Amino acid sequence: MLVAVEAHSLDGRRLRLPSELEGERNLLAVAFQRRHQSDVDSWLEQFAELERGNRDLFTYEVPTISRRWAPVRGFIDGGMAAAIADPKARARTLTVYTDVDRVRKGLCLPDTSQIAVVLCDRDGVVEWLVRGPSTAVAARQLGVAINR
Repeated sequence: MLVAVEAHSLDGRRLRLPSELEGERNLLAVAFQRRHQSDVDSWLEQFAELERGNRDLFTYEVPTISRRWAPVRGFIDGGMAAAIADPKARARTLTVYTDVDRVRKGLCLPDTSQIAVVLCDRDGVVEWLVRGPSTAVAARQLGVAINR
């Protein structure tokens, strides 16, 4: 279950997750470490394709950062926003400064060593989850889960 957290988009909106996610179904790449960005990037082309083909599906990148970094949120988020030229990508990147372990436990993850790609509804009910970068097998499984 995706636990309730406050998030800020890189275009300046404040949202409560998962209830204020835009889609009936939502696909999230939840990252826990800076080095995870390449794993997130490996999914983005498929995310865009799935979003185009499914009106009720919205996709997001969700960097999940320890709340101890919240005092420098402006600096961290500003750096991320400056690195992302596409306004749509900034809007769908939602930073969360929280108790990372609470998020990890809510998703039943053994640790935060890999990203979690999560298909969920606005209630936070997880329909599908995989860890790590995109692979042919995981991409096929995600396609099946989306089209159920």
